Amino acid sequence: MSDAMVVDYAWFIEEYMNGDYFLGMTFVRGVSPAEALHRIGATPGDVSRDWAIEAYAADGGAVLLDLHCYEMPEALSRGTETARLVTGTTMDEEFVYSINGVVATRFEPSFPDDREGSDPDYLLTHMRDLGMPLDGEEFTDTRTARDLALVLAVRATGVNLTPAHHAVPSITGSTDCPS
Repeated sequence: MSDAMVVDYAWFIEEYMNGDYFLGMTFVRGVSPAEALHRIGATPGDVSRDWAIEAYAADGGAVLLDLHCYEMPEALSRGTETARLVTGTTMDEEFVYSINGVVATRFEPSFPDDREGSDPDYLLTHMRDLGMPLDGEEFTDTRTARDLALVLAVRATGVNLTPAHHAVPSITGSTDCPS
């Protein structure tokens, strides 16, 4: 687990999370970028299919970035843990934490008290530490909610994407979106 803070990801937030588009970010513990792409059926180097994904090596695993097409297959978290944040101004945002192919907790970042999954309270300690409202309150600032959900993904998986990791070219691949 990590002690990441929002300030540690200001560079990422500025580059990826301030536009009018939607973005999927998936943190995968203990898996290489190539293995992560393989698990979701993406072909490295081929960007001719429906859904393009960038995979970055990071401390503790891999980070996948995509223009959200659909939920990541649960096969991605088999034998490990994943945290996925989908964010954007044109759609509902979502945080999903999976362990070994099972969704442990899922919630909208603006409503962290409204969780579901096989173990909705699994990340409660991290959520409290980050100051997420958990007593029936909601965030009044969706950017703060989204930024804290990003840091929750880092803390929960222990996968840390640094500017140095991001400066190395990603492995890019693509797959088809299921109907």
